[in-house]
Amino acid sequence: MIEQKGNTVKAGPVTVRQLLENRQRFCVPIYQRHYVWSRDKQWEPFWNDVRTKAIERLNNRERRFSHFMGAVVLEARGAASSRQVTSFQVVDGQQRLTTFQLFLAAARDYAEQAGFGDSVGLIEGYLFNEKEHLMEDPEIEKYKVWPTKYDRELFQDILFEERPELRKKYREYFYKSRDKIYEYSTVPSLLGAYGFFFDRIKHAVESDDLEDDFAETIEVKEDDEEDIAATEAEHDLDRIAMEQRLDALWEALIEEFKVVEITLEEGDDAQVIFETLNERGKPLLAADLVRNNIFHRADARREHADKLFDKYWKDFEDPFWSVMEKQGRYNRERIEFFLANFIAGKVAGEVTLSKLFSEYKAFVKIQANKATGGYPSVEAELKDLRAFGALYRRLLERDADDPLGHFAKLLHPWDVTTVYPLVLRLWSEEVDEAEKAECLSILLTFIVRRAICGLTTKNYNKFFLSVLRHLEANAFSKTNLAKFLSAQTSESARLPSDKEFEGAWMSAPVYGRRLTPLRVRAVLEAIEREKRQKFHETDQLAPNLSVEHILPSKWEEHWPLPDGETPSSDEKLQAMFANEEDDSRIGQIVRRNRLLNTFGNLTVLTKPLNSSVRHGPYKDKRDALSDHSLLVLNREIIKSENWDEECIEERGRALFEAALGLWPYPG
Repeated sequence: MIEQKGNTVKAGPVTVRQLLENRQRFCVPIYQRHYVWSRDKQWEPFWNDVRTKAIERLNNRERRFSHFMGAVVLEARGAASSRQVTSFQVVDGQQRLTTFQLFLAAARDYAEQAGFGDSVGLIEGYLFNEKEHLMEDPEIEKYKVWPTKYDRELFQDILFEERPELRKKYREYFYKSRDKIYEYSTVPSLLGAYGFFFDRIKHAVESDDLEDDFAETIEVKEDDEEDIAATEAEHDLDRIAMEQRLDALWEALIEEFKVVEITLEEGDDAQVIFETLNERGKPLLAADLVRNNIFHRADARREHADKLFDKYWKDFEDPFWSVMEKQGRYNRERIEFFLANFIAGKVAGEVTLSKLFSEYKAFVKIQANKATGGYPSVEAELKDLRAFGALYRRLLERDADDPLGHFAKLLHPWDVTTVYPLVLRLWSEEVDEAEKAECLSILLTFIVRRAICGLTTKNYNKFFLSVLRHLEANAFSKTNLAKFLSAQTSESARLPSDKEFEGAWMSAPVYGRRLTPLRVRAVLEAIEREKRQKFHETDQLAPNLSVEHILPSKWEEHWPLPDGETPSSDEKLQAMFANEEDDSRIGQIVRRNRLLNTFGNLTVLTKPLNSSVRHGPYKDKRDALSDHSLLVLNREIIKSENWDEECIEERGRALFEAALGLWPYPG
């Protein structure tokens, strides 16, 4: 027995036979995750365990130990009618129950294919409830296991349709000329598991996989007819051996495999037990726990969980949300990053991703305790989640025609996802959309200016949450945002002035030091688009542009100093340790090396053109740009007959004027 808050939970080990032989149903709540077990982690070990037990049965070995498959937690559901089959809600263990059914369905279908009619009938007793004429809704109640809505249609087809019909309906997953399902990882998990077990059962029954000399142990009764051919006797022997192998496999599952059946009584907290069981072993995703918690509360409050799931949560079941992403040191599915950003945006506080489920429960508790502005119902909570989820998806999809997506596209090279909680909250507020867009521009200015000036991104997560708290207290507006950012004085939060911005732009070695090539490219492309808006029909750029130095990083061979001479090896070495820029040859080298990686000397080209002109003299670069580049940035460069330090500084100043327009000091 398990004690829980003063209540007693009925618990004990049962065989799979005992679990499935009674006339009852196991219903998986609509909000639980769909079937996710896979070949390497679950099906293969499960099959090997079944095979081992089947070999023991065939060889009459002593079977001292049952194989335990963990717990199945059930919550009794009262029937609305006396005609309804007794049902239990599956709190935990749906993956195991579903796997048992898929294995048995595969065994039944092989038995049907091989002509073992007796086995077919016996196996079906563990798949379907009997006496359909006594059921209120036989199309549903005949199934012993009723999966979540996501899996339901395919599950019903696997259990109910004959294999030829199943193959016809899902022909895109079957080989055209073979009765075999494609590689299991490329098809829906339910169909993959069914196909895996069918193939393993077929191979085990039709080969010596279970016992090398099993056929020799079969006794065949003598027939009274003396004219039976020897080949018929051998055929009968093979058929008997095959049927016994098949029966050994499915009987091994129902007789030798056990689960701990935990049945909750009325008043027991199913969610607490569910969470406790999933703290060990292979845990559910935090998002799964959040979802189960939400709909368990909806169910307890009689808020029609099924309808709420379809209306508000169904979009989160889209494969988009299960894509793996990396942020900082964490690799998580997108939905987990969304939930963390959602909570942070709502409470304007930090969220620990590794404790996401606990963070969400704490968030809901805070909302419930709010005197005003909290969630009056689970539906209101779900409505909020869906709204923020739509905003987060726009951030990730980065559609340039969407103001939020356009901001996310410009933000992407800077990798500052810590601003997301602030952005989500800002965009959810009832503020004019044009003003919201201006707020986003101010945030982008803050991020870009600080990066170009070499200022740290450390503690951005805390800082942006402090911005959010300030706006909460003083209203969401571009004026309040600009004032707050302009007032910061710490190194981790201050906004560089125009003077500091210009100094870094003109003199700092941004390429490869302060900025990655991707970020330099983002800056130059932004300026190119700005220039194109004035002079060209489109601002769309090729996706494969790369950064190129006009004065190349290896300039010594083709780019002499102002006196016409190339520097010696000794002069280059001295310049590496010198800082003074003067008229001496060492001073000239120092100046040239400093200007080399400034914006004035950088442009963007297609990669093939970049490779063809990389370290050549200016004349060759100029001719190549003239012949092949249509970018405004490059059409401006070729106006110069020569390229020297003065040209670099002059172009740097011109580009800076454009940068001031793109990332202006707010206010």
